[in-house]
Amino acid sequence: MPSYVTPVGCLHDYQGIPGLVEYTNGDGAIRDMNCGQAAVATVLLYLDGTLPQPKLMPWLERDHPPDNLGGWFGTSRRRVERGLRAQGHRPKVIHGEAALRATLTRQIPVIFTSQLSDGKFWGFDIPNGHWMVAFGFDRDHIYLTNWWDNRMPWPEFLKGWFGWVPALTCMRGTGIVVPS
Repeated sequence: MPSYVTPVGCLHDYQGIPGLVEYTNGDGAIRDMNCGQAAVATVLLYLDGTLPQPKLMPWLERDHPPDNLGGWFGTSRRRVERGLRAQGHRPKVIHGEAALRATLTRQIPVIFTSQLSDGKFWGFDIPNGHWMVAFGFDRDHIYLTNWWDNRMPWPEFLKGWFGWVPALTCMRGTGIVVPS
């Protein structure tokens, strides 16, 4: 079930959205691969609080499901943007940390994908991608939905955001926004 998140543990210099309802992989049926749909659902509900919460993830998973390699490798940027357009929005892209900070300061959530490690194989990281929504930041952290404690240190975030896995979906250092 979607839950309300706030920037817990933030410093006095927090900038961004005071809180929003987040969807996570666990809110859908395709739990291993639906982080893109969870990100879209989070932003859609933020933009239009009247959308029926229980029907949002099932609709996204049915009409805009994960599509990379038949869904086995998650969701493409094209599919994320298509889910936003289906509700009448016109997604735009931003590039780089300065644009990300400026957008979050204006309280506009940013959908992005990050490279994560999915364990080790012969001492090497097994790369994985994960869609999330950034909703704010402070000096030390960026605040995210569909993430363990809803925040990530800036160096870790930037490393994942500029990784080669986001580059596979044309999302390296890029975010998707719906301007108001």
